[in-house]
Amino acid sequence: MYYVPRLLMPSHFPVNRRIIFEVTSRDVNHGFGVYDPQGHLIAQVQAMPDYVNYLEVTFHQPGRYTVRCLEYCGIGHAMMEKTISVGVSR
Repeated sequence: MYYVPRLLMPSHFPVNRRIIFEVTSRDVNHGFGVYDPQGHLIAQVQAMPDYVNYLEVTFHQPGRYTVRCLEYCGIGHAMMEKTISVGVSR
């Protein structure tokens, strides 16, 4: 198992290992969505101020995944995206 604390978002994750994201927000509600390399939404959860949601994901295939905000949350919404790589641990 691999925990991702609220204030940390690594850019690399191992394949075939359970990942638990701690998801929250500092300002408004957001949607936290994880997309596979083909662009399919594979996991999602709400990010809310003063509350922590836990999202469990196991990446079964190596590749480049994308985390995006799923809910319009303000003028910075379009920039809320991060690419992560999944593969053999370094």
